[in-house]
Amino acid sequence: FKPYGLHRPREQRFFEGEKIFSLRKTKEVSFTYTDFPCYVSRAFLIIKTEDINLKYLTGLLNSSLGVFWLKVKGKKQGEQLQIDKAPLLEIPIYKPEENNKEQEEVIKLVDFIRELTNKLQDIKLDSEKEMIEKQILAYEEKIDDLIFKLYGLNKEEIETIKESVK
Repeated sequence: FKPYGLHRPREQRFFEGEKIFSLRKTKEVSFTYTDFPCYVSRAFLIIKTEDINLKYLTGLLNSSLGVFWLKVKGKKQGEQLQIDKAPLLEIPIYKPEENNKEQEEVIKLVDFIRELTNKLQDIKLDSEKEMIEKQILAYEEKIDDLIFKLYGLNKEEIETIKESVK
């Protein structure tokens, strides 16, 4: 049990290879794609699947539409969202055909965001950090546009979603 207080064994496969992490209780929805061995406590939800590209799924879950769905239909504990298996399984996930142009673009943008986020950690200049943060924001907006297109949402629906997740 010491020094980490682990008292239930967990399967090693969940911590290795491609996966998505999310805090179980959070005010801000944030899903993180990793492809290296990473061991986390039960405070995190781990998503592993071979049914859908995990980078695409990361982009979808972090998009305004994913955040909107979790805030409206997900579980809450006071001001915090509770990201658990049940609400995630209820998300209507659009699963595009292989080699779908929009899906491939979402995957590329997720890769760009990961690269920029890693670069951001090493930068000391505030002006340079600000520039990279703006780039990340622009890529996130592009992902939103692609997800909205995949789901066939109209302008009114898009505005409602964007307003509610601000």
